[in-house]
Amino acid sequence: MAGEGKKSKTNVAARQEAKAAGNKCKYCGNKIEVVMTLTASGRKQMIRKCCGTPA
Repeated sequence: MAGEGKKSKTNVAARQEAKAAGNKCKYCGNKIEVVMTLTASGRKQMIRKCCGTPA
């Protein structure tokens, strides 16, 4: 059949699975945590943390 093996763009489960697979640390393989911090000047900053250091 035509299109066999392709995943639909509306397949939410497949998209969530692909998104979750991309959020791994390249050094240890654990999930990366995203944290919002404030700088000294008061601006918000998003930091991706894993292995105890910013990724």
